[in-house]
Amino acid sequence: MKIRVFTNVRRKESGLQEKIENLIISNGFELDNENPDVVLYTGGDGTFLRSVQYYLDKLNKIKFLGINFGNLGFFCDYQKDDLDQLIQDLKDNKFSETTHSLLKGEIVSEEKTETIYAINEIRIENPFHTLICDVLINNDTLETFHGNGLLVASSLGSSAYNKSLGGSIIQPTLECLQLTEIATIQNNFNRSLGSSFVVNKSDKITLKGELKQSVVGFDYQTLNDIVLKELTVSLSDKKVTILHPKNYSYLQKIKRSFIQ
Repeated sequence: MKIRVFTNVRRKESGLQEKIENLIISNGFELDNENPDVVLYTGGDGTFLRSVQYYLDKLNKIKFLGINFGNLGFFCDYQKDDLDQLIQDLKDNKFSETTHSLLKGEIVSEEKTETIYAINEIRIENPFHTLICDVLINNDTLETFHGNGLLVASSLGSSAYNKSLGGSIIQPTLECLQLTEIATIQNNFNRSLGSSFVVNKSDKITLKGELKQSVVGFDYQTLNDIVLKELTVSLSDKKVTILHPKNYSYLQKIKRSFIQ
């Protein structure tokens, strides 16, 4: 088995990556940064998001496995004290695994058309003026939105920024898109749905209107140097496979992360 240890910059400086790599080698595994079978990301959720973006063109050949050295570590099932157990699980190849579709964002700007991919969400926000845009589901107009922004989350990412906006947490096995408003304006002149809206996995959500000063955000990245005209979000053909311990429970993860 070929393994890549993917660590954020701060962890590299602390010597953590070297320690884990030595552990990997001493247990008979091969290190391979270019074509790994498993990407072992260490740190927190941000490290996971970065590792997926790094291997975006090789996702069909790689599986991802996380060790939490940060805070919440929602995408990390092993803790820093579980290294011995993780190594044993790698030897025994005893994992459960889940596969999730990435979001695909098709951006039309005055300069060009480009495509982005995200795990958690794709959003548009205007930090300067009221964002005014039409919201279309499969080219059928739902509403004209007035507010700070709009976010489209995957079911896997429903527990991230989407949750902080009051959106629903959705079981990741239920593939869908969730549209959530950011600081909407509701009065006698401007009215929108005012709640999250969940649509089918085959649907496309298009946002277009007065978007010239808008920022496009996707996971930890932003595009703020484009003159946006239109953004369409759908589920992509790209999928990420995450390895979990055999006793993995999404319900227990939600409980541990947000309730206990």
